[in-house]
Amino acid sequence: MRYLLCSCVPALLLLTSCEEEPTNVATEQGIEQGTQSVRTNIRLAKRNAQNEFEEGTEFTRAPDHKGQIMPAVYQNEGPAWENENIAFRMYWDERNGIDIHGKKVSDMVLDTVGLDRNNYHEMSDWGMDVLKAGNSLGAGSIALMVDGKVYRIGDARQEKVRITEETADRSAFHLDYDGLEIAGRTIDLDWVISIEAGTHDYDATVTATGLTGGEELVVGIVNLHSDTLYTTEKGDRFVAYTHGPQAELDHYLGMAISVDRDQFIDHGELAPDAQPVSSTYIVRAKLTDGEPTGYRFTAGWAPGHPEFERREAFEEVIR
Repeated sequence: MRYLLCSCVPALLLLTSCEEEPTNVATEQGIEQGTQSVRTNIRLAKRNAQNEFEEGTEFTRAPDHKGQIMPAVYQNEGPAWENENIAFRMYWDERNGIDIHGKKVSDMVLDTVGLDRNNYHEMSDWGMDVLKAGNSLGAGSIALMVDGKVYRIGDARQEKVRITEETADRSAFHLDYDGLEIAGRTIDLDWVISIEAGTHDYDATVTATGLTGGEELVVGIVNLHSDTLYTTEKGDRFVAYTHGPQAELDHYLGMAISVDRDQFIDHGELAPDAQPVSSTYIVRAKLTDGEPTGYRFTAGWAPGHPEFERREAFEEVIR
């Protein structure tokens, strides 16, 4: 977030305390809406020589940073993004998964979530990490399918991330994967993720060059704790979603993928023993060299929005 800089370096301290708690808290009716004007945020911070997370706008991942590294190189293990309703984070390594931070407050919280002193796997006043992703694609991450075989995105010749927009009502960042070696092809892939205020979702577009034919985009929803994929149509969009007590602590969670009908190919499932991606419901979409393919991922966590205990209420907010 560019509006308030919270650092443990005294010279940069613009807040009264890095430990300051959010002021808008959840009630029995869900998130209590505050009066803050900033309703979107991206947190992109890397551990520095002083062992503190230093915020930046652009990073290039080190060539030897392939698998998970602990202590984390990046706060939240990669870029994290939020609006007043929901938050997400990416495992920015060869896992290339996306996770969900359920929110019980409408404040922007990601600047302090994921610091060494905090444990986002436990319920806090602001919320918690709600998803177990395992070897899946998690909350809307992507893979490529070539001639029926799935390939992970995440280990390229060079990977970059940069924030391209961060305003009160909309934020976006850009991921570059240059030199992906997949099925005899060398592919450059651009993945743009954006989030707007007032929604329960993020939007993404994927553009790949170096395609030779037979490639498809795969978007996933983890199904470690779900046995049903619901499908429907909303206007000119195909929707696939899950709903039930599938979040950590058995809270109700809905997750959905929507794509334009003219880009939709099919949906399916990757088995628990599949490789390199497992336990995932997938939506397959058309991928044309040099042209963007878009999708939207929606998440609704009941502790922040109790109406999402009902499947019908979650389906209503899917766009």
